[in-house]
Amino acid sequence: MVPLRLVSQTGLAPASAGAGPPVSAAGAVFGLTSGLEEATVPGGPGAAAGLGFWLARAAAAGGERMIAVVAPRNWFAERGGLSARGARRFGVEPGRLLLVKPRTEAEVLWAMEEILRSGAADLALGAAEAASLTQTRRLDMAARLSGACAGLIRVGAGGGLSAARRRWAVRPLASGPDPWDARAPGRPRWRAQLLRRRDGPPGMWDLEWNDETGRLDLVEGLAGDSLGETARAVAAG
Repeated sequence: MVPLRLVSQTGLAPASAGAGPPVSAAGAVFGLTSGLEEATVPGGPGAAAGLGFWLARAAAAGGERMIAVVAPRNWFAERGGLSARGARRFGVEPGRLLLVKPRTEAEVLWAMEEILRSGAADLALGAAEAASLTQTRRLDMAARLSGACAGLIRVGAGGGLSAARRRWAVRPLASGPDPWDARAPGRPRWRAQLLRRRDGPPGMWDLEWNDETGRLDLVEGLAGDSLGETARAVAAG
């Protein structure tokens, strides 16, 4: 389970103890599933937001196996690479990372399946816009057999039929204020909307990566009044 707590917009934990149980239960939503997940992200900075979202979840979940990032060469060329400093920002040591740059999406899906079947990865994250239902079923099966998570990032795509156990829509938010320098960017934030899941109700959360504690925080007040009700619904589910 991913450690998760509720924070105010100033970054301080709320005084009310009543918010604790629903938020702790909601944290289970962000644990890496054993199987396939998908996330739709917008263009521009959306791809980086999607990578950060999954790296933060993988770091908070712990684990010692590799984290593989697989995308076509032109995907990296258009959107930039993943740096060692950036990985450490999300609590992932560069030594755990495996970057694979095939030529085509078909090769991306093949490489992800082979990595998952090897049992060497906790997470195999791939960029593929046009994965078919059959291909996603193969990824889901390979991930479940190895006790790992397979993640697909789709930039700007609605996505068709898929075997994904969870389908997300993730977009970047403006970072919070830096506590030491008002001119500097603060911690990364995302709006994560869970559109579909097999093990409970959907929901929407605004999240912040806390690099000091190595966990995701729920940011109070950014997702509207439904945040608390959504967390309670997850707890009840």
